Amino acid sequence: MKQSTGGQQYFAAEPSAGSQPGQIHWRLPDMTVALWTDRGVFSKGKVDRGTDLLARTMELPAEGEILDLGAGYGPLGIVAARRSPEAPVTLVEINARAAALAERNLALNGVSRAEVLVGDAPEVLGERQFDAVICNPPMHAGKAVVMRLFTDAHGRLRPGGSLWFVAQTKQGAKTLARDLGGLFARVEEVELRGGFRVYRGEIDG
Repeated sequence: MKQSTGGQQYFAAEPSAGSQPGQIHWRLPDMTVALWTDRGVFSKGKVDRGTDLLARTMELPAEGEILDLGAGYGPLGIVAARRSPEAPVTLVEINARAAALAERNLALNGVSRAEVLVGDAPEVLGERQFDAVICNPPMHAGKAVVMRLFTDAHGRLRPGGSLWFVAQTKQGAKTLARDLGGLFARVEEVELRGGFRVYRGEIDG
């Protein structure tokens, strides 16, 4: 999850903005999620439209392991854990303040089968493998950063696994999906709404 909140500090491991936490409520058709947010993290005031659309669209396995890549303060990871309670969820976030909020939000929403890892995904995940990856990628960070994330995600997916991601059309969603076609067996546009596109990249079983 990435969007400007005064410069690019939400990409930083330690944001410079002073802390000013507050709570929001995010309503989906099947649940309401309470979330602590703060300054210096992505989409502080409300869950952004891309994350909301991905949450409403993604179809995740009932079992297996799920990775929330760039988890922010945890909205997608919480939805994944509540919809697939038998599937352990790992949330990875480089921003330490956002990661701490994600930990707090997991507890707030009664999620127990989930963990939060703080740092750069390729480093903190080691050789771990997953059955599904969900991501609202940091398009503002540039194509090279996003492709590095997704290349790493591709290598972590087990046979039959899938990557679910959302991107804004005007920020190059279609180009990103086309480029990922060189990695994944299939990349399909699943939803288009409000200038955002949700895609599913699949690994052959």
